[in-house]
Amino acid sequence: MKHAFFIILILGSSLAFSRTKGSRLTYDVSGSQSTLNDRTYQEINLGVNWFFSDWLIWRNSGFHRQAEDQDSVYGLDTSLRLQKEWINQGRTLGFKIFAGPGARFASERHNAHFGEAGLGFRLGGIQIGGGIKAIRYTHSREDKEGRPLPRDENQVFVTLSGGGTL
Repeated sequence: MKHAFFIILILGSSLAFSRTKGSRLTYDVSGSQSTLNDRTYQEINLGVNWFFSDWLIWRNSGFHRQAEDQDSVYGLDTSLRLQKEWINQGRTLGFKIFAGPGARFASERHNAHFGEAGLGFRLGGIQIGGGIKAIRYTHSREDKEGRPLPRDENQVFVTLSGGGTL
């Protein structure tokens, strides 16, 4: 896990210095809600996306997660995403698909690595999307009652987001 993360960081750093035609920074604010193991959770994210090209993105997203029977968790998700987007000239109408690996640095023994994939629709400045995130936690965890939580999670998420270009 540590080696893979450092390889991603080195790859991301080396690509950062080779600006391509599609290189740009964007930000977004998103909220999602889902159910996992019969428990509802809500997550809010503030993300910064560095597009090395139109298809390769380094995403860093601060998050806050609230769930039933669990303490709130906050931290940073960092991921390298491959993306394909079909969008009009004014960037007001489009469709995208994405996938990639990442790492979660979080409070209360919730550090993890993950893989995620999804799709999104853009209408004006709003994006509606969804996908799945497969998470593998690095430590065992417990809920507020002391019951063990699973080490592996598959989160199905729906997001509503807005953002812009920096």
